[in-house]
Amino acid sequence: MSSEFDVHYGEEEFRTVDAGIEAIEAVMTGENTHAKERLLFYLDWYMDPYYKKDLSDIEGALKELLQRIVITDNDIGIVEEALHLLEAYTDGPYAILENNIDNVAEEFKPEILFLLNEGNE
Repeated sequence: MSSEFDVHYGEEEFRTVDAGIEAIEAVMTGENTHAKERLLFYLDWYMDPYYKKDLSDIEGALKELLQRIVITDNDIGIVEEALHLLEAYTDGPYAILENNIDNVAEEFKPEILFLLNEGNE
């Protein structure tokens, strides 16, 4: 995460997550990089099991969305944070990453290969 990454989430991010996966996807596929950064930073807190948030309604779809972000977003910070969330708070399989490994920037391939092989140990 760069020093310029916007970590100041607030009411807008709370409302986005409360609105569901469609609202989260709208932000994450939009053009506003700072909105994406704030939402990803909030999701880090939200997905952390320590805080006991109920993810059951969005868990699978969120995991898929994060994988799509990794293979489609052009912002290194956004991709790094999406990978962090996948590694820290989800379990494989990661079919979207596996099927699109050739579409991923070389710098992220080691981390993605780690995720893909984590369950095979």
